[in-house]
Amino acid sequence: MIIISKSRARLRVEMFGEFAVISNNKRVTENARKSSKVWRLLQYLVYHKDRTISQDELLEVLCDDYSDASNPGSVLRTMIYRARGAIEKGGIEGANGIIVAKSGGYTWCKNVECTTDTGEFEELIKHAETPGISENAKLELLLRATALYKGDFLPNSASDMWVMPLVRWYRTMYLKAVHEALSLLDKNKRSTEASELCTKALGIDPFDVKLIEYHIRVLLKQKKNAEALEFYKRMEAMFFDVLGVNFSDGLRELYSEIRQPNIEIKARLEDVLTDWGQGADFPGAYYVDASVFKIICQIEARSKPRSGRSSFLIRFDTNHAPKNSKSSGVMHQLGKAIPKQLRMGDIFTRNSPSQYMLMLFSLTYEDCKIIINRILRVIDSKYLADVKASHISLISAVASEPG
Repeated sequence: MIIISKSRARLRVEMFGEFAVISNNKRVTENARKSSKVWRLLQYLVYHKDRTISQDELLEVLCDDYSDASNPGSVLRTMIYRARGAIEKGGIEGANGIIVAKSGGYTWCKNVECTTDTGEFEELIKHAETPGISENAKLELLLRATALYKGDFLPNSASDMWVMPLVRWYRTMYLKAVHEALSLLDKNKRSTEASELCTKALGIDPFDVKLIEYHIRVLLKQKKNAEALEFYKRMEAMFFDVLGVNFSDGLRELYSEIRQPNIEIKARLEDVLTDWGQGADFPGAYYVDASVFKIICQIEARSKPRSGRSSFLIRFDTNHAPKNSKSSGVMHQLGKAIPKQLRMGDIFTRNSPSQYMLMLFSLTYEDCKIIINRILRVIDSKYLADVKASHISLISAVASEPG
Protein backbone atom coordinates (compact mmCIF):
# COMPACT_ATOMS: atom_id res chain seq x y z
CA MET A 1 0.00 0.00 0.00
CA ILE A 2 1.26 3.50 -0.84
CA ILE A 3 1.14 6.03 2.00
CA ILE A 4 0.53 9.41 0.43
CA SER A 5 1.37 11.60 3.44
CA LYS A 6 1.37 11.67 7.22
CA SER A 7 -1.78 13.82 7.27
CA ARG A 8 -4.98 12.73 5.58
CA ALA A 9 -5.58 14.15 2.11
CA ARG A 10 -8.96 15.73 1.47
CA LEU A 11 -10.96 15.33 -1.70
CA ARG A 12 -14.39 16.51 -2.79
CA VAL A 13 -16.09 14.53 -5.56
CA GLU A 14 -19.14 15.83 -7.44
CA MET A 15 -21.34 13.55 -9.52
CA PHE A 16 -24.44 15.68 -10.11
CA GLY A 17 -24.28 17.48 -13.46
CA GLU A 18 -20.73 16.34 -14.21
CA PHE A 19 -17.98 14.25 -12.64
CA ALA A 20 -15.36 16.38 -10.88
CA VAL A 21 -12.58 15.77 -8.35
CA ILE A 22 -11.67 18.80 -6.22
CA SER A 23 -8.80 19.41 -3.78
CA ASN A 24 -7.15 22.64 -2.57
CA ASN A 25 -9.12 24.71 -5.11
CA LYS A 26 -7.94 22.42 -7.94
CA ARG A 27 -10.78 20.94 -10.00
CA VAL A 28 -10.37 18.04 -12.43
CA THR A 29 -13.31 17.20 -14.72
CA GLU A 30 -14.11 15.04 -17.72
CA ASN A 31 -13.28 16.64 -21.04
CA ALA A 32 -15.28 14.40 -23.35
CA ARG A 33 -19.01 14.42 -23.87
CA LYS A 34 -19.06 10.70 -23.25
CA SER A 35 -17.08 9.51 -20.27
CA SER A 36 -13.81 7.76 -21.18
CA LYS A 37 -12.93 4.28 -19.93
CA VAL A 38 -10.61 5.69 -17.29
CA TRP A 39 -13.23 8.05 -15.91
CA ARG A 40 -15.90 5.33 -15.93
CA LEU A 41 -13.62 3.15 -13.80
CA LEU A 42 -12.83 6.02 -11.44
CA GLN A 43 -16.51 6.89 -11.07
CA TYR A 44 -17.41 3.35 -10.04
CA LEU A 45 -14.58 3.18 -7.52
CA VAL A 46 -15.36 6.50 -5.87
CA TYR A 47 -19.12 5.87 -5.72
CA HIS A 48 -18.42 2.56 -3.93
CA LYS A 49 -15.50 3.99 -1.93
CA ASP A 50 -16.53 2.36 1.34
CA ARG A 51 -15.85 -1.20 0.20
CA THR A 52 -13.29 -3.29 -1.65
CA ILE A 53 -14.34 -4.07 -5.21
CA SER A 54 -13.20 -7.35 -6.73
CA GLN A 55 -11.38 -7.53 -10.04
CA ASP A 56 -14.27 -9.53 -11.51
CA GLU A 57 -16.81 -6.87 -10.51
CA LEU A 58 -14.75 -4.09 -12.06
CA LEU A 59 -14.31 -6.09 -15.26
CA GLU A 60 -18.06 -6.72 -15.37
CA VAL A 61 -18.67 -2.96 -15.20
CA LEU A 62 -16.38 -2.59 -18.22
CA CYS A 63 -17.31 -5.90 -19.87
CA ASP A 64 -18.30 -4.22 -23.12
CA ASP A 65 -14.66 -3.28 -23.57
CA TYR A 66 -12.68 -6.06 -21.88
CA SER A 67 -14.68 -9.30 -21.92
CA ASP A 68 -12.47 -10.74 -24.66
CA ALA A 69 -9.12 -9.52 -23.29
CA SER A 70 -6.49 -12.28 -23.03
CA ASN A 71 -5.12 -10.87 -19.75
CA PRO A 72 -7.93 -8.87 -18.13
CA GLY A 73 -6.00 -8.44 -14.87
CA SER A 74 -3.18 -6.67 -16.67
CA VAL A 75 -5.68 -4.50 -18.56
CA LEU A 76 -7.32 -3.51 -15.28
CA ARG A 77 -3.99 -2.64 -13.62
CA THR A 78 -3.21 -0.41 -16.59
CA MET A 79 -6.57 1.31 -16.24
CA ILE A 80 -5.98 1.88 -12.51
CA TYR A 81 -2.59 3.40 -13.29
CA ARG A 82 -4.11 5.70 -15.89
CA ALA A 83 -6.92 6.71 -13.51
CA ARG A 84 -4.38 7.80 -10.90
CA GLY A 85 -2.49 9.67 -13.60
CA ALA A 86 -5.59 11.49 -14.83
CA ILE A 87 -6.15 12.91 -11.34
CA GLU A 88 -2.48 13.69 -10.80
CA LYS A 89 -2.27 15.64 -14.06
CA GLY A 90 -4.99 17.90 -12.75
CA GLY A 91 -2.75 18.97 -9.88
CA ILE A 92 -4.46 16.91 -7.16
CA GLU A 93 -1.86 16.15 -4.46
CA GLY A 94 -1.42 12.51 -3.47
CA ALA A 95 -3.32 11.25 -6.50
CA ASN A 96 -0.93 8.33 -6.91
CA GLY A 97 -2.23 6.79 -3.69
CA ILE A 98 -5.95 7.36 -4.14
CA ILE A 99 -6.68 3.82 -5.39
CA VAL A 100 -5.01 0.88 -3.65
CA ALA A 101 -4.91 -2.87 -4.29
CA LYS A 102 -6.37 -4.98 -1.49
CA SER A 103 -7.50 -8.59 -1.10
CA GLY A 104 -7.72 -9.38 -4.80
CA GLY A 105 -9.51 -6.17 -5.62
CA TYR A 106 -9.28 -2.42 -5.36
CA THR A 107 -10.52 0.13 -2.86
CA TRP A 108 -10.42 3.84 -2.14
CA CYS A 109 -7.51 4.70 0.13
CA LYS A 110 -8.69 5.21 3.72
CA ASN A 111 -5.99 7.87 4.20
CA VAL A 112 -7.91 10.04 1.73
CA GLU A 113 -10.81 11.87 3.32
CA CYS A 114 -13.39 11.96 0.54
CA THR A 115 -16.80 13.62 0.58
CA THR A 116 -19.31 13.37 -2.27
CA ASP A 117 -22.27 15.49 -3.26
CA THR A 118 -24.38 12.34 -3.60
CA GLY A 119 -23.58 11.28 -0.04
CA GLU A 120 -24.41 14.72 1.35
CA PHE A 121 -27.60 14.83 -0.69
CA GLU A 122 -28.80 11.51 0.71
CA GLU A 123 -27.98 12.54 4.29
CA LEU A 124 -29.85 15.84 3.99
CA ILE A 125 -32.93 14.11 2.53
CA LYS A 126 -32.77 11.49 5.30
CA HIS A 127 -32.64 14.17 8.03
CA ALA A 128 -35.46 16.14 6.37
CA GLU A 129 -37.68 13.06 6.69
CA THR A 130 -37.02 12.69 10.43
CA PRO A 131 -40.37 12.24 12.24
CA GLY A 132 -41.37 15.28 14.29
CA ILE A 133 -38.94 17.67 12.61
CA SER A 134 -40.14 21.29 12.49
CA GLU A 135 -41.26 22.70 9.15
CA ASN A 136 -38.57 25.39 9.20
CA ALA A 137 -35.80 22.86 9.85
CA LYS A 138 -37.17 20.55 7.17
CA LEU A 139 -37.32 23.39 4.65
CA GLU A 140 -33.72 24.43 5.20
CA LEU A 141 -32.54 20.82 4.82
CA LEU A 142 -34.52 20.43 1.59
CA LEU A 143 -33.11 23.68 0.20
CA ARG A 144 -29.56 22.57 0.98
CA ALA A 145 -30.22 19.23 -0.71
CA THR A 146 -31.76 20.72 -3.86
CA ALA A 147 -28.86 23.20 -4.12
CA LEU A 148 -26.45 20.23 -4.38
CA TYR A 149 -28.35 18.77 -7.33
CA LYS A 150 -26.78 20.58 -10.29
CA GLY A 151 -27.95 18.06 -12.86
CA ASP A 152 -28.55 14.35 -13.31
CA PHE A 153 -26.20 11.77 -11.84
CA LEU A 154 -23.10 11.19 -14.02
CA PRO A 155 -24.71 12.41 -17.27
CA ASN A 156 -21.72 11.45 -19.43
CA SER A 157 -22.00 7.85 -18.22
CA ALA A 158 -25.80 7.64 -18.32
CA SER A 159 -25.71 4.64 -20.69
CA ASP A 160 -23.74 2.48 -18.21
CA MET A 161 -25.94 -0.23 -16.72
CA TRP A 162 -25.04 0.57 -13.10
CA VAL A 163 -25.67 4.30 -13.63
CA MET A 164 -29.14 4.05 -15.25
CA PRO A 165 -31.18 3.14 -12.14
CA LEU A 166 -29.28 5.67 -10.02
CA VAL A 167 -30.13 8.47 -12.47
CA ARG A 168 -33.83 7.72 -12.02
CA TRP A 169 -33.50 7.24 -8.26
CA TYR A 170 -31.70 10.52 -7.59
CA ARG A 171 -33.95 12.49 -9.92
CA THR A 172 -37.05 11.10 -8.19
CA MET A 173 -35.59 12.07 -4.80
CA TYR A 174 -34.74 15.54 -6.10
CA LEU A 175 -38.18 16.24 -7.57
CA LYS A 176 -39.91 15.04 -4.40
CA ALA A 177 -37.69 17.39 -2.38
CA VAL A 178 -38.47 20.27 -4.76
CA HIS A 179 -42.24 19.70 -4.50
CA GLU A 180 -42.07 19.63 -0.69
CA ALA A 181 -39.80 22.69 -0.56
CA LEU A 182 -42.10 24.68 -2.87
CA SER A 183 -45.07 23.91 -0.66
CA LEU A 184 -43.21 25.09 2.45
CA LEU A 185 -41.80 28.18 0.70
CA ASP A 186 -45.33 29.11 -0.37
CA LYS A 187 -46.56 28.65 3.17
CA ASN A 188 -43.83 30.99 4.42
CA LYS A 189 -44.48 33.52 1.61
CA ARG A 190 -40.91 33.19 0.29
CA SER A 191 -42.08 33.65 -3.30
CA THR A 192 -38.77 34.75 -4.82
CA GLU A 193 -36.93 31.65 -3.58
CA ALA A 194 -39.83 29.45 -4.69
CA SER A 195 -39.79 30.91 -8.20
CA GLU A 196 -36.01 30.44 -8.51
CA LEU A 197 -36.21 26.84 -7.28
CA CYS A 198 -39.06 26.03 -9.69
CA THR A 199 -37.18 27.56 -12.65
CA LYS A 200 -34.05 25.52 -11.83
CA ALA A 201 -36.07 22.30 -11.44
CA LEU A 202 -37.82 22.86 -14.79
CA GLY A 203 -34.38 23.10 -16.38
CA ILE A 204 -33.69 19.59 -15.07
CA ASP A 205 -37.11 18.07 -15.78
CA PRO A 206 -39.22 20.27 -18.09
CA PHE A 207 -41.97 17.61 -18.25
CA ASP A 208 -42.85 17.60 -14.56
CA VAL A 209 -46.53 18.58 -14.59
CA LYS A 210 -46.54 19.87 -11.00
CA LEU A 211 -43.65 22.22 -11.75
CA ILE A 212 -45.31 23.51 -14.93
CA GLU A 213 -48.54 24.21 -13.06
CA TYR A 214 -46.70 25.87 -10.18
CA HIS A 215 -44.70 28.12 -12.53
CA ILE A 216 -47.86 29.22 -14.37
CA ARG A 217 -49.64 30.00 -11.10
CA VAL A 218 -46.68 32.10 -9.91
CA LEU A 219 -46.84 34.14 -13.13
CA LEU A 220 -50.61 34.59 -12.72
CA LYS A 221 -50.14 35.80 -9.14
CA GLN A 222 -47.67 38.34 -10.49
CA LYS A 223 -50.30 39.38 -13.08
CA LYS A 224 -48.00 38.28 -15.90
CA ASN A 225 -50.73 36.66 -17.99
CA ALA A 226 -48.95 37.23 -21.31
CA GLU A 227 -45.79 35.57 -20.01
CA ALA A 228 -47.87 32.70 -18.58
CA LEU A 229 -49.59 32.21 -21.94
CA GLU A 230 -46.28 32.16 -23.83
CA PHE A 231 -44.89 29.59 -21.35
CA TYR A 232 -48.07 27.48 -21.60
CA LYS A 233 -47.87 27.38 -25.42
CA ARG A 234 -44.16 26.58 -25.39
CA MET A 235 -44.60 23.69 -22.96
CA GLU A 236 -47.68 22.39 -24.80
CA ALA A 237 -45.69 22.31 -28.05
CA MET A 238 -42.84 20.49 -26.28
CA PHE A 239 -45.24 17.83 -24.97
CA PHE A 240 -46.59 17.39 -28.51
CA ASP A 241 -43.23 17.30 -30.27
CA VAL A 242 -41.08 15.36 -27.79
CA LEU A 243 -43.49 13.08 -25.94
CA GLY A 244 -46.24 12.90 -28.56
CA VAL A 245 -48.96 13.48 -25.94
CA ASN A 246 -51.50 16.16 -25.04
CA PHE A 247 -51.45 18.24 -21.88
CA SER A 248 -53.23 16.73 -18.89
CA ASP A 249 -56.77 17.91 -18.06
CA GLY A 250 -55.38 19.74 -15.03
CA LEU A 251 -53.04 21.83 -17.16
CA ARG A 252 -55.71 22.46 -19.79
CA GLU A 253 -57.97 23.90 -17.09
CA LEU A 254 -55.28 26.50 -16.40
CA TYR A 255 -55.66 27.84 -19.93
CA SER A 256 -58.93 29.60 -19.14
CA GLU A 257 -57.35 31.19 -16.08
CA ILE A 258 -54.47 32.48 -18.18
CA ARG A 259 -56.80 33.89 -20.83
CA GLN A 260 -59.06 35.52 -18.25
CA PRO A 261 -58.10 39.18 -17.77
CA ASN A 262 -57.59 40.54 -14.28
CA ILE A 263 -61.12 40.81 -12.92
CA GLU A 264 -62.15 44.20 -11.63
CA ILE A 265 -65.60 45.59 -10.88
CA LYS A 266 -66.42 48.00 -13.70
CA ALA A 267 -68.86 50.82 -13.12
CA ARG A 268 -69.88 51.15 -16.76
CA LEU A 269 -70.64 48.52 -19.41
CA GLU A 270 -68.47 50.49 -21.83
CA ASP A 271 -65.46 49.86 -19.53
CA VAL A 272 -66.15 46.12 -19.54
CA LEU A 273 -66.31 46.10 -23.33
CA THR A 274 -63.06 48.05 -23.57
CA ASP A 275 -61.35 45.65 -21.16
CA TRP A 276 -62.54 42.52 -22.98
CA GLY A 277 -61.71 44.01 -26.35
CA GLN A 278 -58.00 44.31 -25.59
CA GLY A 279 -55.99 42.44 -28.23
CA ALA A 280 -58.86 42.49 -30.73
CA ASP A 281 -56.64 44.29 -33.22
CA PHE A 282 -54.05 41.50 -33.21
CA PRO A 283 -53.56 40.39 -36.84
CA GLY A 284 -54.37 36.89 -38.06
CA ALA A 285 -56.48 34.06 -36.72
CA TYR A 286 -56.95 33.55 -32.98
CA TYR A 287 -55.33 30.53 -31.30
CA VAL A 288 -57.31 28.85 -28.52
CA ASP A 289 -56.79 25.76 -26.41
CA ALA A 290 -58.45 22.57 -27.70
CA SER A 291 -60.97 22.57 -24.84
CA VAL A 292 -62.00 26.16 -25.66
CA PHE A 293 -62.18 25.31 -29.38
CA LYS A 294 -64.63 22.51 -28.59
CA ILE A 295 -66.86 24.86 -26.55
CA ILE A 296 -66.91 27.42 -29.38
CA CYS A 297 -67.88 24.64 -31.83
CA GLN A 298 -70.76 23.62 -29.59
CA ILE A 299 -71.99 27.21 -29.23
CA GLU A 300 -71.77 27.78 -32.98
CA ALA A 301 -73.67 24.55 -33.69
CA ARG A 302 -76.45 25.52 -31.25
CA SER A 303 -76.89 28.99 -32.75
CA LYS A 304 -76.75 27.89 -36.40
CA PRO A 305 -80.48 27.08 -36.87
CA ARG A 306 -81.39 30.72 -36.11
CA SER A 307 -78.30 32.60 -37.31
CA GLY A 308 -78.05 30.83 -40.67
CA ARG A 309 -74.35 31.67 -40.72
CA SER A 310 -72.13 29.22 -42.58
CA SER A 311 -69.18 27.82 -40.65
CA PHE A 312 -66.66 25.16 -41.59
CA LEU A 313 -64.13 22.95 -39.85
CA ILE A 314 -60.78 22.37 -41.53
CA ARG A 315 -58.37 19.72 -40.36
CA PHE A 316 -54.67 19.42 -41.17
CA ASP A 317 -52.93 16.12 -40.33
CA THR A 318 -49.40 14.83 -40.76
CA ASN A 319 -48.79 11.32 -42.07
CA HIS A 320 -45.99 10.63 -39.57
CA ALA A 321 -45.95 9.46 -35.96
CA PRO A 322 -45.91 12.34 -33.44
CA LYS A 323 -42.27 11.89 -32.33
CA ASN A 324 -40.99 11.62 -35.91
CA SER A 325 -38.68 14.51 -36.88
CA LYS A 326 -40.66 15.05 -40.09
CA SER A 327 -43.86 15.36 -38.07
CA SER A 328 -42.28 18.08 -35.93
CA GLY A 329 -41.17 19.94 -39.06
CA VAL A 330 -44.64 19.76 -40.63
CA MET A 331 -46.40 20.92 -37.48
CA HIS A 332 -43.97 23.79 -37.03
CA GLN A 333 -44.58 24.96 -40.59
CA LEU A 334 -48.36 24.71 -40.18
CA GLY A 335 -48.26 26.56 -36.86
CA LYS A 336 -46.56 29.51 -38.56
CA ALA A 337 -48.67 29.49 -41.73
CA ILE A 338 -52.21 29.08 -40.33
CA PRO A 339 -52.59 32.31 -38.32
CA LYS A 340 -51.11 34.41 -41.12
CA GLN A 341 -53.37 33.00 -43.84
CA LEU A 342 -56.69 33.25 -41.96
CA ARG A 343 -58.88 36.21 -41.02
CA MET A 344 -59.00 37.89 -37.61
CA GLY A 345 -62.40 36.35 -36.82
CA ASP A 346 -61.28 32.75 -37.45
CA ILE A 347 -59.95 30.44 -34.73
CA PHE A 348 -57.62 27.45 -34.66
CA THR A 349 -56.09 24.97 -32.22
CA ARG A 350 -53.56 22.16 -32.11
CA ASN A 351 -55.86 19.29 -31.32
CA SER A 352 -53.18 16.60 -31.02
CA PRO A 353 -49.45 16.16 -31.60
CA SER A 354 -50.11 15.63 -35.33
CA GLN A 355 -53.28 17.63 -36.00
CA TYR A 356 -54.48 21.25 -36.31
CA MET A 357 -58.19 22.18 -36.34
CA LEU A 358 -59.55 25.43 -37.84
CA MET A 359 -62.99 27.03 -37.63
CA LEU A 360 -63.91 29.52 -40.37
CA PHE A 361 -67.06 31.61 -40.47
CA SER A 362 -69.28 33.14 -43.18
CA LEU A 363 -67.84 31.53 -46.29
CA THR A 364 -68.57 28.79 -48.80
CA TYR A 365 -67.36 25.28 -49.44
CA GLU A 366 -65.27 26.55 -52.36
CA ASP A 367 -63.79 29.29 -50.15
CA CYS A 368 -62.48 26.55 -47.84
CA LYS A 369 -60.63 24.93 -50.71
CA ILE A 370 -59.03 28.27 -51.59
CA ILE A 371 -57.90 28.81 -48.00
CA ILE A 372 -56.46 25.28 -47.74
CA ASN A 373 -54.46 25.82 -50.93
CA ARG A 374 -53.30 29.22 -49.67
CA ILE A 375 -51.90 27.61 -46.51
CA LEU A 376 -50.29 24.74 -48.41
CA ARG A 377 -48.57 27.16 -50.80
CA VAL A 378 -46.47 28.63 -47.99
CA ILE A 379 -45.44 25.22 -46.61
CA ASP A 380 -41.93 24.10 -47.50
CA SER A 381 -42.18 21.85 -50.56
CA LYS A 382 -40.32 19.00 -48.84
CA TYR A 383 -43.20 18.69 -46.35
CA LEU A 384 -46.16 18.90 -48.75
CA ALA A 385 -46.43 15.14 -49.29
CA ASP A 386 -46.71 14.68 -45.53
CA VAL A 387 -49.71 16.98 -45.05
CA LYS A 388 -53.33 15.86 -45.41
CA ALA A 389 -56.14 18.44 -45.35
CA SER A 390 -59.91 17.99 -45.14
CA HIS A 391 -62.91 20.24 -44.45
CA ILE A 392 -66.58 19.88 -43.57
CA SER A 393 -69.55 22.09 -42.80
CA LEU A 394 -70.17 22.43 -39.06
CA ILE A 395 -73.80 21.34 -39.63
CA SER A 396 -72.62 18.06 -41.13
CA ALA A 397 -70.05 17.60 -38.38
CA VAL A 398 -72.61 17.79 -35.58
CA ALA A 399 -75.63 16.34 -37.36
CA SER A 400 -75.35 13.02 -35.58
CA GLU A 401 -74.96 14.62 -32.11
CA PRO A 402 -77.88 15.51 -29.79
CA GLY A 403 -78.86 19.17 -29.95
